[in-house]
Amino acid sequence: MQLVLVRHGQSTNNAHFAAEIARQQAREKAASEGAQIVEEVVGYPARVPDPALTDLGVRQAQALGKALEAGRLPFVPTHLYASPTLRAVATARPVSEASGLPVVLQPDAYEVGGIQSIDEDTGDRVAHPGATLEELQRHGGELRAPAGLFPGTGQPWHGGFEPDLEGALPRARRVLSSLLAAHRMDDVVVLVSHQFFAQFLLAAALGWDSPPWMRFRVHNTGHLSLRLEHGRVVTEWVNRADHLETADVTN
Repeated sequence: MQLVLVRHGQSTNNAHFAAEIARQQAREKAASEGAQIVEEVVGYPARVPDPALTDLGVRQAQALGKALEAGRLPFVPTHLYASPTLRAVATARPVSEASGLPVVLQPDAYEVGGIQSIDEDTGDRVAHPGATLEELQRHGGELRAPAGLFPGTGQPWHGGFEPDLEGALPRARRVLSSLLAAHRMDDVVVLVSHQFFAQFLLAAALGWDSPPWMRFRVHNTGHLSLRLEHGRVVTEWVNRADHLETADVTN
């Protein structure tokens, strides 16, 4: 089985985080130059628990779908999965439309930590429910959900909150085991997931006891490929994003 991990397109939180980094750099630069007011240089919009794609993120996802349709990707999927998050299903949608494959929600493929909000007073992470199937369909188009992911019509999935990192590697192992059990050796399985969780998927596939903390960079809609055959794992490539224009590459 070939497993292609695709990171979602740029989300609003990715953009907010980049803005915060720019704000911090501007503050440091301004302070070194003796400025008194630096907060006006770059604002920082608040993060949200389950962010959607930015306009750039949509464009990145569309570029991925167009590259697939034109035969310019180094893989042709036979099956398509996505994390049950708004940004992941929206990224999978153009791939689904280009390939004719439905997007199957993989309930364990969400980002490390799960869906969470931040208490503005204490800074503590707080568990937050995920989206409903109907909300995900508005972003992701044709979706298939495994039984039990949603408690009922119009009700959200639990969100997968994790108080620490301890649950991420066992969860990554469950994802790999379920995919290997469901697919043949010649299947090409595409999973749209998240940058940090991809580190744990790599660790699970390669048999490591912890993820590679010297992290593999994965750009928005960048992808990596693992070949899993006869108990062996070969990493074919990491972080290919040549479907994007240079100006559209973000991380």
